[in-house]
Amino acid sequence: MKKYLFTAFFILTAAFFAFINNFSVFAMGDMGFFGGISDGRKLPRTSELLLAQTARSNQRNQKQTHNYTELVFIDGRPIEFNGLIDITINGGVTASMGNFTVNYRIYPFNSRAAAEDGISINRTANFRVTYRTEGGQVIYNYDIVKSNWRDVIVIGDTSYMLDSRRSHYGISIIEDRTPGVKYYRGDLSSQLYYTYGTNTEVNIETVGAFYGCHNAWSSTETHRMDVSVVRDGWALAYQIRPSVTVNKVLQYVQNEPTAISFSGNYREVMQNNSGLRYDLIHVPQFMWDEPIAGNVNLQSVNIFEQLPAADLSFLAGNSAEDDIAKLFAMQILGGVPSDYQPSQLLTRGQFVTMLAKAIKLPVEQPAATRTAAQVAYIFSDVNSTRPEYPFILAAFKSGMASGRDNGMFYFDYPIERQEAFVMIIKALGLSNLSPNPTPHTPFADDAQIASWAKRETSVALSIGLIAPDEFGHIYPSRHISKGEAATLINHVIEYLRAGLV
Repeated sequence: MKKYLFTAFFILTAAFFAFINNFSVFAMGDMGFFGGISDGRKLPRTSELLLAQTARSNQRNQKQTHNYTELVFIDGRPIEFNGLIDITINGGVTASMGNFTVNYRIYPFNSRAAAEDGISINRTANFRVTYRTEGGQVIYNYDIVKSNWRDVIVIGDTSYMLDSRRSHYGISIIEDRTPGVKYYRGDLSSQLYYTYGTNTEVNIETVGAFYGCHNAWSSTETHRMDVSVVRDGWALAYQIRPSVTVNKVLQYVQNEPTAISFSGNYREVMQNNSGLRYDLIHVPQFMWDEPIAGNVNLQSVNIFEQLPAADLSFLAGNSAEDDIAKLFAMQILGGVPSDYQPSQLLTRGQFVTMLAKAIKLPVEQPAATRTAAQVAYIFSDVNSTRPEYPFILAAFKSGMASGRDNGMFYFDYPIERQEAFVMIIKALGLSNLSPNPTPHTPFADDAQIASWAKRETSVALSIGLIAPDEFGHIYPSRHISKGEAATLINHVIEYLRAGLV
């Protein structure tokens, strides 16, 4: 396979996700939609997430840069171009509908090398995106502005020029917002006509779909594009699958010097993995001796963040020691470590707070200037002065948690296992994975699972978050200890880091 650097410029749109009262850019389309891959958007560090909780900003205009690779098959054989992709997001929005544009600028690492090889791409495309919200979902429609759409591909002595008047490109995306994860899928289609030489034409048709999800611990997007190239005397058909995955991995590092105030600490390692696979389905005769499949990978440098080291020596030998240590390091647990006794029962309010912090649910702290009478009360027994208040309020608004009865939350009552399962699966937005609202589970104590918890308990088992004991029991109504809660929350985070991807 030949490998070239390239010069290119084009403008596209990417997705824009708006929190209530806080517009935040959502990592969708960071690879572009032309069969290329990027190293992906970096997930925010823990420090940045904590800062964002206290300093909300309207992020209508943002810019980011990624490494980028694209394969071009316009002359038959795959040619690999490497460069950078700049993404600039512009446009005003509202909470329920609006429009915006995202500018993509692609250029080479070394323009001189590209010029010497006789390879260049100059591409401009302007998509106008309109969107509307329907419940917890957002529909995006991408419409290309043909007057600003240009594409010239130069390979050696041949220049391929896009006929934008006859060409077409369109994208439609649906995004589903759940409390802890944003899921999306979309479809795209394009019909591109290039001319070269004396009125000679190349027709490139693409039909594709893409899927992705994004949360505080990982982000992934995969495209499947079926492409046909038709030109004078031959035709080519191939499938291309670009994908990018970004996740945070937790690692414990033991200090080498012994004369130090702490023995070690956890660190988060952000890893980006991008790959592209192509499979040739129909090839012209001159390519019969060429490989019919191939892969391209885009390397990325890991990013580290040190996490605080809490003194948990009092937990030595406890089965939940590692889980509790991780939660303190990630600042999901706070305060005095010795106050978190693993054998104590956890309350509903404490569990909601832990889960909300684990999924990084946006939380609004009550304004200091508000009086008690000015603060909205969702549950009659949840006072705004309690530290759990903003987390319970956010959990209720997001649909992650609800009260028991009589307009009360019972936040100081011990939480049952089945209650925790329901909150977790709602936080992940995966309740629909259950075959029906009250499925039969394989647990020996299935009859003891409340009807309102059957669905989520079944899903929690199917995705590996829970498992029966040696006798096949799940003990749905048993209260959860703080040690058990730490282990369960860590299972949720690990699922978000890797299992979901």
